Amino acid sequence: MVILDEYNIKKYNDKKVIALGNFDGIHLGHQELIKKAIELSKVNKISSSAFTFRQHTMKTICENKFPKLLITNRKKLEEFSKFMLDYAIIYDFNKDFSLLSPENFIKDILIDKLNMKIAIVGENYRFGYRASGDIQLLKSFSKIYDYKVEVIEPVKLNEIVISSSYIRSLIQEGKIEEANKCLGRYFSLEGYVISGRKVGRKLGFPTANISIDRDYILPLNGVYLTKVKILNKYFLGITNVGINPTFNVNNLSVETYIIDFNKNIYGMFIEVEFIKRIRDEIKFNSEEELIEQMKEDYIFAKSHNYILHN
Repeated sequence: MVILDEYNIKKYNDKKVIALGNFDGIHLGHQELIKKAIELSKVNKISSSAFTFRQHTMKTICENKFPKLLITNRKKLEEFSKFMLDYAIIYDFNKDFSLLSPENFIKDILIDKLNMKIAIVGENYRFGYRASGDIQLLKSFSKIYDYKVEVIEPVKLNEIVISSSYIRSLIQEGKIEEANKCLGRYFSLEGYVISGRKVGRKLGFPTANISIDRDYILPLNGVYLTKVKILNKYFLGITNVGINPTFNVNNLSVETYIIDFNKNIYGMFIEVEFIKRIRDEIKFNSEEELIEQMKEDYIFAKSHNYILHN
């Protein structure tokens, strides 16, 4: 898969099927767009691609009200690559881009720069200045600029339409297993391991604290069964999302006790995949009570060792 952007696009002017969207999360609905793009690229013997932005569009349009993100750009590209797309196209959605009219977005970007021959969109797709473009407009311009439009129906789970906003609500409610079903994979957080208060080490359960980018969504405070990816190898983990009330810390953190692992990973990049919620974050009366509960969490986690092979 070749990654294209504003700077290298001129080198790749071949005809393309393009799946269009924010692709926040690359959930099951997004995946249908991608699969259709690949299918039609084979039928029409042209390249398959997905077009998205480095920033969520709402962050540029309304900086203080944009939704928390489900996925980083790094992870988004990793997921695109799993589908064997020919191209992942990722542009900056800056102020200038946000002012493009629907027609100019189609003509200047999709046609002149990307050589789009087929557009793949969801039924609620909007584009152009103030999201003034819709599917009917996209279809009407197809006659002028010689491309086709394929509209993909929503994907439902238990009669509920899968969307990024729905998945956000599940994650914020701690319903990780339901969110994972909608994503078609485990929800994850990633970042560099930073130095913490080292309380876990004192208790016999040293934790890896990852830096938190406030643009990304966090699960409901609590303790979770997780898988930790370190240098392409997975380890079982117990992750606490919260404020460590037993020690009156009150600073939100994401800390993971990595089972059967004892290497120094400060400064390393890791990914924490959330499997299921074990319990609420609790304020214990003593360190001893906390240690006993952590032992129970450890036993629970070890009983799920099979997830390392899933």
